[in-house]
Amino acid sequence: MRQYEKNRLIYFVKGTVSTLLISLLIPVIGHILFKEKITMNNCLLNSFKLFFSLLPIIFLRQRNFLFKDGPLKSTALILYYLVLLPFINLSVNVKEDESLKYLYVLINIINITLIVISHILLLKYVFSDFLRKRRAIVPSDIVVIFTTYITIAISFGLLYTVVSIYSSEPAFTNISLEDGLLDYYFKHIYFSFVTIATVGYGDIAPLNVLARFLSVVEVIFGMLLTNVILGLVIGSGIFTFKTDIKK
Repeated sequence: MRQYEKNRLIYFVKGTVSTLLISLLIPVIGHILFKEKITMNNCLLNSFKLFFSLLPIIFLRQRNFLFKDGPLKSTALILYYLVLLPFINLSVNVKEDESLKYLYVLINIINITLIVISHILLLKYVFSDFLRKRRAIVPSDIVVIFTTYITIAISFGLLYTVVSIYSSEPAFTNISLEDGLLDYYFKHIYFSFVTIATVGYGDIAPLNVLARFLSVVEVIFGMLLTNVILGLVIGSGIFTFKTDIKK
């Protein structure tokens, strides 16, 4: 194993251990300062939630954390925040302590900022840099386009979920909170993938103006990625193999 890979592994282990220690200490310190009753189960659950919420933030101390390996790291962060973290938060019943309320707000603000920056970096790499010819086309762009397609679909699923939550009337057909928060969230993601792929099964449909507008925007994103960007990448000749025939 090369020295660079060893250093990266050591850095990852140190960051993970630091996050674990901080996540275990914060609930205990909060209860000591605010003199609230604490149960071991609730303390562990809060530590569990804090660990996964803080983990990406801890690694920000690395220089150019977001900008180094831009597309790969941006995709990983988006999937982490929009798939893994919601699954943990929605499937684990954690009663947030009042002593940690403002800390959770701060962490959420930082995490949302990281999501936005990750989206900007990824879209800049896929759309802006490519169309303005600021970089050469490479075979790995196929993978980046595919992962971007997935992250856009999941991101729109989150937007649809927010629209549903804050709408006074149902925003989509056949989606109800009675099925549970986790199922509620992933039904919006399912609708998003059906929309961006222009499949249109019809089992779930938007009902209000905002939901329909977002659906149109998502379809345009999907068409740009698959018909324009992917077409230009494949048509650039990166998969053309030339052989020299000696006579």
